[in-house]
Amino acid sequence: MRHTSPKHDRVSPRSWFSLFRAQGGWWALGAAVVCLAVTFWSVGQYRAAAQYEAVGLVTKATAVDRRWVSDSDSGDTYYVTYRFAVGPEIVQRERTVSKGQYNRATTGTLHEIRYLPDNPRKFETYVGEAHDDAVVLQWVAGGAGSIGLIALWFAGSRANRSVLTRRYGYRSVARVDQIVETKNSGEPSGYGYLIWYTDNKKRGESLMHPIGKLNDIGVGAEINVYIRKGHSVWEGDVGPQETRDSRFPKVPPS
Repeated sequence: MRHTSPKHDRVSPRSWFSLFRAQGGWWALGAAVVCLAVTFWSVGQYRAAAQYEAVGLVTKATAVDRRWVSDSDSGDTYYVTYRFAVGPEIVQRERTVSKGQYNRATTGTLHEIRYLPDNPRKFETYVGEAHDDAVVLQWVAGGAGSIGLIALWFAGSRANRSVLTRRYGYRSVARVDQIVETKNSGEPSGYGYLIWYTDNKKRGESLMHPIGKLNDIGVGAEINVYIRKGHSVWEGDVGPQETRDSRFPKVPPS
């Protein structure tokens, strides 16, 4: 079986989880974290909504000030300062609001709010706000969960295929056809990947690596790959095949 000298520094098989992360598994893990965090947040908002429904008191608040902050990354954020009376106490607090609420909250206008009698500084800027926020968060959590499942299937299936190809595929030689450097916002990222073709003209792509290491290999170089069911993986991505234990001593070739 023809092979060439390794053009990488891997000396042991790469674990499934390592390949899972390299195939984009972090997206699945990150989406799962977001899903759990937003789910707990949504539950908290549902509890707050139930509390407002049970003991909340409705009153009129005056919009005494408003402002907005523009951010090129997160967009515009709108603020309105509300003032209302709870017995002899005057409560005044700034809250973030939607653009529609901001447009309606000109100075001196009255708005129906709902507050908690034991803590008037906690109030809904409109009746039912906490429930509406809980529903939105529930949809966000569902979306994050769906993205996580898709990312899990994508990265997990690719990691499985890579491990199976290394374990049960046959070793062969492929020739590097291209070295592609990726870009972020039009600028070189410092990373790239190999594109190769096997002897039977099957195309393969490597995982992401520092572009300097790939350039050291060079276009036209021969690399060791494993092939199974028409799919090929680079030894530099997955590591060498496992060596089975043997009761017989290894005899060097004569």
